[in-house]
Amino acid sequence: MPSSSSSSSHHLPSTIAALHSEILQTHILTRLDGPALASAASASSRFRHLSAEDQLWRQICSATWPSTTHPLIQQAISAFPSEHRSFFSDVFPLLDCRSLRCDLDRSPSSELISAVDIHYKDKPLFSKVHSTDTNTNWFLYSPFRVDVIDPKDSIPLPIRRREKREDWVANLEQNLTASWIVIDPIKNRAANVSSRQAVNVRRHWLSGEIQVQYTTMMGGDGRAGSRTEMVQCSVVVICGEKEEDGMEMSVREVSMQILDMEGKHLNGKQSSGILGEAMERGKRIKEQKGEAKLRFGEYEELKRKRKGRKDRIENALDMLCVLTGIAIFLSFCTFIFFFFFFTST
Repeated sequence: MPSSSSSSSHHLPSTIAALHSEILQTHILTRLDGPALASAASASSRFRHLSAEDQLWRQICSATWPSTTHPLIQQAISAFPSEHRSFFSDVFPLLDCRSLRCDLDRSPSSELISAVDIHYKDKPLFSKVHSTDTNTNWFLYSPFRVDVIDPKDSIPLPIRRREKREDWVANLEQNLTASWIVIDPIKNRAANVSSRQAVNVRRHWLSGEIQVQYTTMMGGDGRAGSRTEMVQCSVVVICGEKEEDGMEMSVREVSMQILDMEGKHLNGKQSSGILGEAMERGKRIKEQKGEAKLRFGEYEELKRKRKGRKDRIENALDMLCVLTGIAIFLSFCTFIFFFFFFTST
């Protein structure tokens, strides 16, 4: 005679797929993060249907990027084809735009929305939504830069003076992460232009401020040798000691800019064209640990090589000018010599 326990276990579902849809959707799928939910959606048509519920993706987006709960962002996401699921697929993977060739004269959309989130040790530290009007002449032809912290404000960091200054740099490099999502509400596309993990951290020798840099390399006009052959979208977070007591650190500046290979700012028209191309045609790939820092190093090496070539060309031109001057001087001296020689005879 079978035991009661074996009899009851006979009626239990043998696989997770046998569970009731409501249990799956409310108790299991809600515990998954974005990549896991996307994987579950590819398991079967039933899971694909259950995973398509927008509320699941809305919760994931708000947990990953608190700034997405802002009404302006919610309004923009509501126009995406699959709302939060489409938004997540645009902004979560690592953006790879190195092979893009962009039209720097392309007409920009009328508005760009930035959703910015700073985390320290995976805990939200700062969130801000900023809208940029891209139709004004001031925007189109001025150096492109977006700031989301008022110069009078600062955000305290949980790092105090008891830590050595040298440790601050390592602390921030390891624990401070940044996300900068750019949204085109007209074309319903978005992209995360930050590398999430810091690629470069340095301390200013005079002020003591620490600059934390997050970058994405993007294709420019693609013309070999031009200063916009490739460009760098740079998110910069500047941290410093609080002036009141000097014991506590704070975030003083969070900005985004696009720089060419000579470190010069692109203007608003060029930058919005590149960002538009990145949102529409940029590849979304799975992020590998340390990959962003490796790409930053490769880009810096390209800059050094380009500068070396430019310096060699300039040195050659300088030498040519010197030799030309010497030749002209010698020719003039020779002319004067023969002129006086023949006139005296």
